Amino acid sequence: MANLLYLVGNRRVRNVLEGCTFVSAATAMLIASTVAQADYKDLVAVKTEGPNDTLPLAAPAPAPTSLDKLKALNHYQEQGTLIKVPGVQDTVLGDYNGFRSSLAEHGFGLVITSLNNFAYDLGSPPSAHPQRYNGQDLTATGLEQVMLTYDLGSSGKDQKQLIGAVVSSLASWEPLGPRTHASISRLAYYQSFNDKQVEMKVGYLSNALEFIGIYTGGSLAGGTQGPSAIIPFQLGLSRLPMASPGLNLTFNGDSGLYDKVGVQRSISPYGAQEEVETDSHGLRWRTKGGDPLVINELGYKREAKPGSKYIWVRGGFIYNTSDYQKYTGNEESDDNHALFLAGDVQVSTPEGGLPFQGWYVGGTTYQAPGDRNLYDKYFEARTYKIGTFKSRPFDMLSLTVNYNDFSDDARRHYGNLGVETEGLTSSITASYMARLYPGVYLSTGLSRTRNPAFTPKMDDAYNLLVGLNLFF
Repeated sequence: MANLLYLVGNRRVRNVLEGCTFVSAATAMLIASTVAQADYKDLVAVKTEGPNDTLPLAAPAPAPTSLDKLKALNHYQEQGTLIKVPGVQDTVLGDYNGFRSSLAEHGFGLVITSLNNFAYDLGSPPSAHPQRYNGQDLTATGLEQVMLTYDLGSSGKDQKQLIGAVVSSLASWEPLGPRTHASISRLAYYQSFNDKQVEMKVGYLSNALEFIGIYTGGSLAGGTQGPSAIIPFQLGLSRLPMASPGLNLTFNGDSGLYDKVGVQRSISPYGAQEEVETDSHGLRWRTKGGDPLVINELGYKREAKPGSKYIWVRGGFIYNTSDYQKYTGNEESDDNHALFLAGDVQVSTPEGGLPFQGWYVGGTTYQAPGDRNLYDKYFEARTYKIGTFKSRPFDMLSLTVNYNDFSDDARRHYGNLGVETEGLTSSITASYMARLYPGVYLSTGLSRTRNPAFTPKMDDAYNLLVGLNLFF
């Protein structure tokens, strides 16, 4: 996720001069199916039981299939996130030699994740110095995470769980950071109540996995949106590879409605790199300038199933009590805030296909005050198809168009300093995600970005995009 953003402006002119950029590359790795978690031949072999499928009383219960056994191990994956990682049945190692089953016998679960992205502007002259935007030179990012969970007991649908994760991240171009060696990305306690009508998670959290849904489709497998993620993290929302102390509460209705509220310590308003330099291992209670942040999300989510199409709509706000430097003078604001609205709706299902396959449409918008944020408006429209061919049931074809507005106040501020700036940046991206093997996802794409950098004025970028996401 290191390629999500560069938290620009706020306090440092050099950040703008040395890389205030529109991170367009990650858009191509936008979308993954929320149910891309099982091998196709196993999925189609699973029989849906109905009222006429009742076994005679004397008949022995059928033995669980290997797929059922693997799915049962998902009980030991991290709970309480809106964004999911592929299940155990969709990992490279699965339950090889029964090692995950052995861990589960002692209450433990293990998830290893590797997210890798590459971008190169096909129209850029070689060896640009200094590099101004993602892909101007061949640009690579990588994030490796090891997560261990411990089950403290279950009752019905309810569960208690301890969660710990360590992450390392690299970036060939510093503004796509932060770069970390080994830091905490999760150290938390989770518990649900009343058959998961209420869920609680407290500890050190990466709230990009808990709110908003920047991974459209609900899964980490397909990578990240990129540009749309800039505003929430500009507002201080915690994300990989960083965590901050906080408390999240989710209230779930029977029909799919939910309300989720979180209170966390803001990531430093000086930016992500400042956060990491201040707190290299991720365990400090306070970091420079980071005050309490509140986020609330109200949404409706319904999974795809026979006779019912997928829908996920959500909206809410972020309110940060931290001080942010204003572009309109030397004073600081007492707070920062943003509104967001997003939705993804399945519009078709192929005849004879699996419930989640078909065409989807979606959109995202963010708004934040321009006197203290470089990026103040974002709009995105997307359409994508899950299951491109019968033989490729989990592959994804997508087309995304987005628009990102630079603050007028910021432009006037830097104009007064003699710095020429752009007013907006926009891009169109076509991508294809292939599930090569359980736990192995390869994304390729092309994007054209108008005004790829805030400053200086530059030609359009034509980025070749490659993402390789691995789950072990």
